[in-house]
Amino acid sequence: MDNEELFLMLEEGIALASEQLTQGSALESFAMVLENDKNTRHISVDEMHSEARYEALLEVLRSEAEAENIIAIALLSNVTIPENFNAEVSTGIRIHVEEKQRPLQNTSSQNIHDKLSARLLYIPYQLFKTTTNETVQIQLHNPIPVSFACEIFK
Repeated sequence: MDNEELFLMLEEGIALASEQLTQGSALESFAMVLENDKNTRHISVDEMHSEARYEALLEVLRSEAEAENIIAIALLSNVTIPENFNAEVSTGIRIHVEEKQRPLQNTSSQNIHDKLSARLLYIPYQLFKTTTNETVQIQLHNPIPVSFACEIFK
């Protein structure tokens, strides 16, 4: 998969999360998916409890992956960043990212198994009000990447 499409999907998801946070509402978990035709799509669920919302989104994403409708996912949620990551601030956006790469051809023209990749990105953030007009701004800090086994694309 072309990394540019994945980065564009992540950028769109971070922008949506930042918008929710600066508008004064809590960040409710949501997902972004990259479809086979390279279009991105936003997914949300009508679940009030944050843990149940996250689990419901995981189920939707697993279903989409099993149907082979998508090639990458980003599941965003508001978290307290674990202390062992030594983040600049403890508030963060966690992005669960998984991608499924298309089969490659080796020299003998046999397909190599799809390559799977997963990681978490913790993006520390701070909210502050400007002194001139009292609008809420967000400062995003450097992301903290963590690799882990795939949960969606198995």
